[in-house]
Amino acid sequence: MTREGDVRIPSGCAIAAVISREGKKMTGEAITEAMKPMHDRSNGLGGGFAGYGIYPEHKDLYALHLFFDSRTTRKECETFLKEYFEIVQSEIIPTRNIPEIKDKPIIWRYFVAPLQSMLTNLQLDEKELVARIVMKINKDMNGAYVFSSGKNMGTFKAVGFPEDVGVFYKLDEYEGYSWTAHGRYPTNTPGWWGGAHPFTLLDYSVVHNGEISSYDANRRFIEMFGYKCTLQTDTEVITYIMDYLVRVQGLTLREAASVIAAPFWSTIEREQDPEERKKLAYLRTVFPSLLITGPFSIVLGFTGGLMALNDRLKLRSMVVGEKDDRVYVASEEAAIRKMEPDADNISAPAGGEPVIVHVKEGAY
Repeated sequence: MTREGDVRIPSGCAIAAVISREGKKMTGEAITEAMKPMHDRSNGLGGGFAGYGIYPEHKDLYALHLFFDSRTTRKECETFLKEYFEIVQSEIIPTRNIPEIKDKPIIWRYFVAPLQSMLTNLQLDEKELVARIVMKINKDMNGAYVFSSGKNMGTFKAVGFPEDVGVFYKLDEYEGYSWTAHGRYPTNTPGWWGGAHPFTLLDYSVVHNGEISSYDANRRFIEMFGYKCTLQTDTEVITYIMDYLVRVQGLTLREAASVIAAPFWSTIEREQDPEERKKLAYLRTVFPSLLITGPFSIVLGFTGGLMALNDRLKLRSMVVGEKDDRVYVASEEAAIRKMEPDADNISAPAGGEPVIVHVKEGAY
């Protein structure tokens, strides 16, 4: 198996995203094509996509995407899942056989509904139950890995270049109102299927370009609240931080951005609005261990929208463009032009300033 160090290209990861504010569906073909101009930002050790609105026929069910190393592991995992969920549909995820994608695991999906009896017995809401089961499988079940667990969305990833991964998973046959994509340049971890981006939990998905120096502090803090960082990679911990801040703590996306890319204290002191200054100081004081330091640009996908965010010093490239009801995000303008040659309002967001796009209420 190819590992980091065997292949070395002096470049960075590639990220891209597109969303329709009107909730209009688009296939995954355009986002796959967008990764081609950024080919040299990857080295073939990981690529992946997340699509939202792709399972309308099962929109009220959790779509669990899993990798298995054997049929025996799959059967054991199914037995475990049946303790907590009604499995409404179970099937292999369709793929194409292409020479660029090798060493394929068993790639399966389940559409499930939490058992009401289990929610009552454990006194949990359904999202917390799903999150706990995902953590348990990924930590304790050797040979099984849940890589997607949201409603009406799905993640598709593999070892390979992203433009090949999109073809492999037949993304041209899916339709969604929002797509994110990643081409991986592994920094500290070996290239393997589970380690490719996006990283997800429930409907949150994160693609990330960069390397965070605060990983250990962030990981130690977040694991106190039941999250299990099994992959030793910074993007995984970013995903869990966002889930904790938004779902568990109830922060807005803008407030969560002010935690992970917190303004400098000197910037806070210069804030003219007393209420805003007080809030920013509060967030920095309450969540100091969730400040993410080091270079990063991320796109967070979620049901009904996405957020793009640079680190506060803007050490990684990210550009945003628009056309009609669509908003585009990418590491390079060339990727946006590949999706929409006539995109306008091209801009580079300031460091630490989130770009948040919501789909029109009811459109998804």
